Amino acid sequence: MYAPRIIPRLVAALLAAAMLCAAIGCEDQQYDWDAAEERRSQLYHTSLDTDSKVDVSRITDTDMTLPYASGDSFNPYTCQSTLTRNICYLLYDSMIQITPDFEVEYVIAKSVKIDHTIIHVQIRSGIVFSNGAPLTADDISYSYYLASRKESCYYQQLKDVTSCSVKGMTVTFMMKNEHINSFRLLDFPIVHYDPNADKNLPHIGSGRFKFATLQDGKTPDKTLLIRNNKWYNPEKVSVETISLKEYPTVESIVHSIEIGTVSYLYTDMRDGTPKNVNANYRKVDINHLLFLGMNTNDTSLADENVRHAISYAISTNEVAAAGFGGMALGATGPFTPNWKAAAKYQTGSGRSSINLAQDALDQSGYVIVNNGIREDQSGKQLSFNLLVCRKNARHMAAAESVKNQLALVGIHVDITEISGNGLIKRASEGKYHLYLAEYSVQNDMDIGALFTPEQGLYNGPVPYDSVRTYTNYRLGLGSLEDFITSFEGELPFIPLCYRMGMAVYARSLEGVGNICKDQLFYNMQQWKVTKTGPSSEKEQ
Repeated sequence: MYAPRIIPRLVAALLAAAMLCAAIGCEDQQYDWDAAEERRSQLYHTSLDTDSKVDVSRITDTDMTLPYASGDSFNPYTCQSTLTRNICYLLYDSMIQITPDFEVEYVIAKSVKIDHTIIHVQIRSGIVFSNGAPLTADDISYSYYLASRKESCYYQQLKDVTSCSVKGMTVTFMMKNEHINSFRLLDFPIVHYDPNADKNLPHIGSGRFKFATLQDGKTPDKTLLIRNNKWYNPEKVSVETISLKEYPTVESIVHSIEIGTVSYLYTDMRDGTPKNVNANYRKVDINHLLFLGMNTNDTSLADENVRHAISYAISTNEVAAAGFGGMALGATGPFTPNWKAAAKYQTGSGRSSINLAQDALDQSGYVIVNNGIREDQSGKQLSFNLLVCRKNARHMAAAESVKNQLALVGIHVDITEISGNGLIKRASEGKYHLYLAEYSVQNDMDIGALFTPEQGLYNGPVPYDSVRTYTNYRLGLGSLEDFITSFEGELPFIPLCYRMGMAVYARSLEGVGNICKDQLFYNMQQWKVTKTGPSSEKEQ
């Protein structure tokens, strides 16, 4: 009973339209290798690894097997497949990481200081890459240079960074806009810069694993990962070797996990939900919000009682079940219920309240007439058109659930099936009553585009309290609680549910705890591989 990025083909494009302002980075700049090398020589005497060559022919068994896409590059910024990107999380560390509770943990960063639009990151000393080279602030700067280019999958995430500079072990990022959470976007992979590196080989990282280097010292074996014993964390992972194998489909990977020939898979469910999984699995909050947009230029929807009635009438848990088969969290407010910092202030329960919905409509003078639809004294009916992307079966099912639930309180809904591009166009032009779409919330938890006019996702009078308290929160002048309270009072949009992904893993893998989309191997130090795994215990 509540409400609050439009995604895949649906909202990703809408976001792109809203974010069309100049993407700022170093995409057209040349990295100053000479200056960086001079700083490095002043700080360290580099000692590269010479004693970790592996005789692959002697390895007959590995601790784990992971699926990968052989045709994809292991470049962490430009890899195309989800499978490859998953493996990159093992090879590369970042300055910070976002936990399953959506809080921040420092990794390569020792501390972060925010001064309005300036972010100072102090880098830990003593961290080395898997080849033995020390990690310096220049590696951070170079990694930002790669991550902020247009071809990078981190391009949109870093679009608000205007510059990056280094001094000693401090990296300074200048931001275009002030936001108390902007430092949370600095979780891009860090790679070792080397102007003489072979461009056909993967970047060197400082993560838990590295590619095996053949005993003869030639091209590394990119189908075998070995533990990086130089990893910064003194608590090492127990897994020593991981083999990489290619599989044709998600279903074939899941089947291989069930019989024990593959160890672990993450899917964001874009290609469908694996059915009848006979293995261990965990749901993964990917912070994709399904929401109901409302055009408050409409006189009925401009009435807060009507908006609250719509919210009260909808069980967000039912929408999650209808649209996503349970692979979604019913919304309790504008932020994911898994973000504990916000969840404690959100008052939604995930359930509907028909009585509260009817009371709110009664207060505004809408009564039920013979056709079962409520209308006011002037005869204006509570009848709305709902736009939904016809190619997204999940959204279609969620829209039907919303329609049926609203009918119970006398609100009539006609569903208009439309193309993704068509929905984006009509939403940005304000040619709708309601629309259902998905929004991908980034790690800074910024949802301002969903209720700020002129950004293409919201149409209607400015929801002043929500904008004011959200602006204060962004600037560090107000609290998250104040914003959530204002949002729940004005309800400029209705949060429905947060879509989830799934991690499936073999019975031989023990100790897998909570994970998140950017930390698929979170706390891997606690994982243990057994030869005869425990019985499967599916997470409900």
